[in-house]
Parts: sequence; C-alpha cells; structure tokens
Amino acid sequence: MKNSAIPSPAFSRPADQANLDTFQAVWTPRILSLLRFMGGLLILQHGLQKVFGLFGGPQLQVTTFMGFGGALELLGGILLVLGLFTRPAAFILAGEMAVAYFMEHAPHGFVPIQNKGELAIAYCFIYFFLAFAGGGSLSLDALASRRARQD
Repeated sequence: MKNSAIPSPAFSRPADQANLDTFQAVWTPRILSLLRFMGGLLILQHGLQKVFGLFGGPQLQVTTFMGFGGALELLGGILLVLGLFTRPAAFILAGEMAVAYFMEHAPHGFVPIQNKGELAIAYCFIYFFLAFAGGGSLSLDALASRRARQD
C-alpha cells in the first residue's frame, strides 16, 4: 500500500526529466553567453583603467609589464564581450590571470584571502572554462559557425 502523504521526488517521472533536459538544452548555451559577456565586461574595465587611466587608475605605458597586461585585458575584454575568437582570447586571459596571481599576489602569502588574489584566481578559472566551453549561442563565434554550416 502506497503512503500518499509522502510526496514523490521532484523530476521522478520521465516527462519531468524530459522537460528538465529541454530546459537545460535551451538555457545552458544562453547562460554561457551571459558568463562570457560579463567576464568580458569586467576584465575590459581593468584594461581601460590600465591603458587609458579611466575609473581612477593610473595610465600605464603599454611597454611596461603591467601596461602589456592592460592591453591584453582591453583587447581580450572586447573580444569576449563580442564573443569573437572566444576560445583563444579566454585562454590567453586565463594565462595572464595565473601570471598575475603568482607574480603579484602569491609573494604576499599563498592563501588567496590573505594576499587579495581571489579575483585573479576567479578570473583565471572562468576564462579557462570559457577557453574549452566556447562563447555560447549568443556570440559572433556561434553566428559565424551557423553561417559556415549553411554554406
């Protein structure tokens, strides 16, 4: 005898699982695009700060190590916002953030909360993920891919 007072687990029926699968199939590429876009906007601000001195930061010469990093952030941020060359841009930015952590933060203590390196690590792994996952369905990369398949 089945106890009707015990609720059935969520998504236990095949129809519910199919609905969840459909929902995920539709929204995962869109949310990936949102992650790419926001990650691009955030790193773009760092690039604008270093290259042009915006947002209260000092303008650095692009020929300096930090200035070169700013140029990477500026160009990489623009590419990520557009979703153009997402994988290589994200891979380069992930490497830049790893270098930033180990050169600027780790010497002040290896634990990120102590050396204020949490943001560099978070950026590093977000960009590393994007380097493998791509830019999502709402990107110029995806548009170019769809057009190439049509031809």
